[in-house]
Amino acid sequence: MDYFTSVLTPATKEASDILSSFYIVVGVAAFIFVIVAGLVVYALIRFRRRKGREPKQFSENVRLEVLWISIPLLIVIGLFIVAVRIMYLVNPPVLGNKPDLTVVAHQWWWELHYPQAGVTAANEIHLPLGKHLLLRFESADVIHGFWVPSFGQKIDVIPGHPNHMWLTITHPGLYLGTCNSFCGMGHAHMGIRVFAESPEDFNAWLAHQRQPALPPAAVGAAKGAEVFKEKNCVNCHSIAGLMTRGRVAPDLTHVGSRTTLAAGTLPNTPENLAKWLKNPQSVKTGVLMPDIGLNTDQVQYLTAYLEGSK
Repeated sequence: MDYFTSVLTPATKEASDILSSFYIVVGVAAFIFVIVAGLVVYALIRFRRRKGREPKQFSENVRLEVLWISIPLLIVIGLFIVAVRIMYLVNPPVLGNKPDLTVVAHQWWWELHYPQAGVTAANEIHLPLGKHLLLRFESADVIHGFWVPSFGQKIDVIPGHPNHMWLTITHPGLYLGTCNSFCGMGHAHMGIRVFAESPEDFNAWLAHQRQPALPPAAVGAAKGAEVFKEKNCVNCHSIAGLMTRGRVAPDLTHVGSRTTLAAGTLPNTPENLAKWLKNPQSVKTGVLMPDIGLNTDQVQYLTAYLEGSK
């Protein structure tokens, strides 16, 4: 799957509108610069000092003064109209619209709720192409920032002050982003991964996420489920259909189907998952997940259990 990380590769209609307005402003500024620089060069040559000759002097010219006030004023008004139009197109009023996705920022991971589908996930966002989507952003602790360059918008995620973003994704692919407001020791490892897919693939993903996690069949997985209970993982994490007590850490339902671990820090492989379970601090410094003292066998069992939860 192709992935994108640049504001110059807009993935949404809104990002394309913002980029177009940027090009308009840059074009106008470049035109003004060329005109002003040309006039300066002309004046330097035309009125350069010459022996025995003094350039013509004048003290006022009403027509010229009106001209050089009116033209900049018209340019500023024109750019203001463009900016207001883009602002309204990109960020229309929310009014009574319900969000398609609620993103809750934590130190240092993303909690995801699809309220209309009744689905909860973590860290990896799935969105359909071609639909005008409303995203709501909340913070559970400190100030964060949601920044996916190809979406063209940076959203402040502030405790007690929900923010919103509209977007209509036009191109499929994987879009990478990050939290761009310093939020503590683990800030650098708070990545964002957005999968933009066809409505059919998105609906299939939602249908799969609505299903409870099936008991993994891998060798040792049953023992891993016991470890999950004994080590009190259920106090923080939730697995739909099996254990639903935890609410303060990422939902682990279908965690085995995700592509990364720890908010994009590591690829989701059995080796990396075992490394994470054995010593979370060695992978993501400052993470709130404690070292729960797993021995080698317990790590192996718990890895088999979580990897099998797809």
